[in-house]
Amino acid sequence: MLAVVSFAAHLAVLPPTLEDLDSVNFALGVRHFDVAHHQPHPPGYPMFIALGKLGTSALARAGFATPDVRGLAVWSALAAGLLPLLFFGFFRRLKGDDAERRAAIGTVLAVCSPLFWFTAARPLSDVAGLAAAWAALAALGSGLAGSDRGQTGVGPRSDPALTPLVLGAFLAGLSVGFRSQMAILTLPVLVWVLVAVARVRVAAVAAAIAGVAVWALPLVWFSGGLRRYVEALGSQAGEDFSGVVMLWTQPTPRVAVSAILQTFVRPWDSPILAGVMLILAAAGMILLLTRSPRVLAILAVAFGPYAVFHLLFQETLTIRYALPLVPLIGYLAAVVLAEADPRAAGVVTVALAGASLLLVVPATTAYVRTPSPTFALLSEMRMLQERGAQPVVGMHRRVFTESRRARLYAGDVPGTLLPTPRDYEWLEMTRAWREGHDGESWFVADPRRTDLALIDQAHARTRPYRWPFKGAVYVGGARPDEMDWHVVSEPGWFLEQGWALTPETAGIAERDGWGPHRKPSIGWVRRRSTDALMMIGGRHLGGDPPVFLVVSLDDRPLTTMVVRPGFFLDFVTVPAAALVGEGRYAKLTVNAEAPATGATPPVAVEQFNLQASDRVQYGFDEGWYEPEYNPRTAQSWRWMSERAVVRVHHAGRSVVMRLTGESPLRYFDQAPRIRVSVGDRVLSELAPTADFTAEVSIPADALAAANGRIVLTSDRGFVAGEKEGTADRRRLAIRVYSLTVETR
Repeated sequence: MLAVVSFAAHLAVLPPTLEDLDSVNFALGVRHFDVAHHQPHPPGYPMFIALGKLGTSALARAGFATPDVRGLAVWSALAAGLLPLLFFGFFRRLKGDDAERRAAIGTVLAVCSPLFWFTAARPLSDVAGLAAAWAALAALGSGLAGSDRGQTGVGPRSDPALTPLVLGAFLAGLSVGFRSQMAILTLPVLVWVLVAVARVRVAAVAAAIAGVAVWALPLVWFSGGLRRYVEALGSQAGEDFSGVVMLWTQPTPRVAVSAILQTFVRPWDSPILAGVMLILAAAGMILLLTRSPRVLAILAVAFGPYAVFHLLFQETLTIRYALPLVPLIGYLAAVVLAEADPRAAGVVTVALAGASLLLVVPATTAYVRTPSPTFALLSEMRMLQERGAQPVVGMHRRVFTESRRARLYAGDVPGTLLPTPRDYEWLEMTRAWREGHDGESWFVADPRRTDLALIDQAHARTRPYRWPFKGAVYVGGARPDEMDWHVVSEPGWFLEQGWALTPETAGIAERDGWGPHRKPSIGWVRRRSTDALMMIGGRHLGGDPPVFLVVSLDDRPLTTMVVRPGFFLDFVTVPAAALVGEGRYAKLTVNAEAPATGATPPVAVEQFNLQASDRVQYGFDEGWYEPEYNPRTAQSWRWMSERAVVRVHHAGRSVVMRLTGESPLRYFDQAPRIRVSVGDRVLSELAPTADFTAEVSIPADALAAANGRIVLTSDRGFVAGEKEGTADRRRLAIRVYSLTVETR
C-alpha cells in the first residue's frame, strides 16, 4: 500500500523545470550524450541517462509539457514506488526479534522522511540509483540471514539459494551505472557474501562484472575511447576536491560539526523531529548491540563505509548526498518501536511519519508549482528579449559560473554579457556606463554579495528569486541557487575604488591599497540641471590630529570637512553648476589630507548617497557602530549604543522609520526599554522579547523642529569585551539588522 501511495503521489507532482547543475547536465546528456563535455558530468551515469532518453521520448510522444524534465523525474517517482518494497525486503532478511515489525516500521519512517519524499520528486539520479542499490541489497540479503538472539558469529545460519545472490551481485554492478556512490553501499555487502558463501564466489563475481559491463562498455564507446573518458573523469575529480568544503580537506571542528548536522539533523527539516529520530536510533543501536549484535554488524558493513565516505569526502552541504543514510536511521528507530506494545508503536510510527509529511508535502507542492530560481529568471529574460530588450548584463562570478550550464541548456541572456572578474564584477558595469551605455542595464547578483551598495539603488528595480520553501533543507547545495535581478536605468551615481560602504567593499579597498588617506576614492555622479544633496559619512580610524576630507567634482573642490577621530556624517548641497561639464558623468573624488606634515591617519567612507534635494535621505550618526556582515548567512547588521541618532533630510515630508532587530534576550536577562524620540516627543516605546520589527511614523513638523534627528535610546547596555572575553570596549545595546526611512 505504501509503495502505491508513494509512486502515485510522486507521479502526480513531476516538476516543471530543472533546478540544479546536475539535473541540467542530465538533461543535456539526454539531448546528446558526451561525458567529455559534461553531458552529463563524469562519471557519466549511463543507466540513468538511458532511462532519461526513454522517459523523455515517451512523454514527448504523449504530449506532456517539458518532457525532458519530467522524463528524468518520472524515474525518481517510479523508484519512490519500488523502494518501500526493497527497504522492507532487506530489513526483513536481517532476522532477529520482531523482524517483520521492524522492517515495516523502518520502511514507513524512511519513505515518509522529508529528505526521501522531497528528493523523489527531483529530476536527479539519487533516488533511482538508491533503488538499484537497494534491489542489490535485498537480493544479497539472503546471504546475510543471521541467527536469532544470542548468535554472534559472522557466518550465515543456513546455506542460501544461489540465484538471489548472483542476481544481487549483478544488480550491485549495474547500480553503479546509475550513481557511482552506490558502489560504496553495495560492495561491502557483496564482499561479506562472497566471504561467507564459498560456492557462490565465481558466479557472483562474474555477475558483478557483467553488471558493470552492461553500462561501462557503452559508456567508454560513446565517450570516444578509454583515454578520453579517463581524461574527463580526472578533470571532474579535480573539481570535486576544489572549491567545496569537505572534512577531508578542512579537518576543523566547525566543519565536522556542520557535516554531522547536515547529515543527521537537516534531512528531517525540524530539529525536534530530528532529535526524536536520533534518540530512537541511538536506543536502537544499544538494543541491537545487546540482543542482536549480528544485525548491528550487518548494518555497520552495509552503511558504515558510506557514512564515513560521505562525512569525509562529500560536500555535506549538498543535503541529498545523505539520502542513503536515512533508511538506516529509520530502521534503528524501528528497533525500539517494535519493542513497544503494537498499538503504542503504531501510534508513534504514524505520528512520526505524519509529522514528516506535514513538513515535506507543502515543500514538495511548492517545488512543483514554482519554477526554480534560475529558470524563472531566464524565462523572464527571454520574454523581455522577445520584446526587444538588448541590455548590458553583469553577473557575480559565482552566479555566472553556476548558471553557465543552465544558460547553455535554456539559451543565454539577451544583450551583451559583461566579463565577471572575481570581486570586481561591479566595475564592469561602471565601465560600460562611463563608456556611454545609456540603455537599461541588468545585474544578476548573488544575494550574499554586497558590492552593489556602490551603485545608486534609487534608480534600480530588484526582483529576488528564491526557493518557495526551506532551500537549505530540501535543495541544499543546489547550483545555481537563489539570486537577485537588478534592473538599473541611468544611475544617479556609482562608486568605484576606495569605498567602505559594506564590510565586503571595505575589505577590497584595504586589500588593494585604496582609501581616501592613501589615494582618492573614485566615484561618478550623473550630470543634472538642478541642485542635489549629498550624504557622506564614515570613520576617522586613527588618533589625533583631525583630517581634512576634501570632496571634489571634476577635480574642483566641492567641500572640505574637518573629520575628528571617530564617526562623522554630513549632508552637502551640490549646486547644479558643480555638475556642468562634458560627458554624462562628473568624476567624484574624496581625498583625506593631514593638517600638517606626516602620515595621514586612516579614514573610511562608510556612507554615501546623492539625490535630488526633494528626495528623502538618511544616515547613521553618533551612537552607531560600523556595519558588520556574515557571508555564510548573508546577514548584515549594525550595533547601536544606548543612545543612537539617525539624521534625516526629509524634504518637508512626513516619514516612516522601519526597524528590525535581534532579540535583546540573547544578551540581557530581561527586555530593555527602547524609546524612539524626535526632539522632546516620544513617538514609540518597545520592550522586545524576541527578534522584532517596529514601524514608527514621524511627522514632518517634528522632524523640522529637531533638525532631522531621530534618537533611539535603550535603558540597558553592555561592554562587548566583557561578554566575549576580549579587549573590545564598545558599549552595545541592540543589534539592528535593518533600518530604513521612507516617505509615508
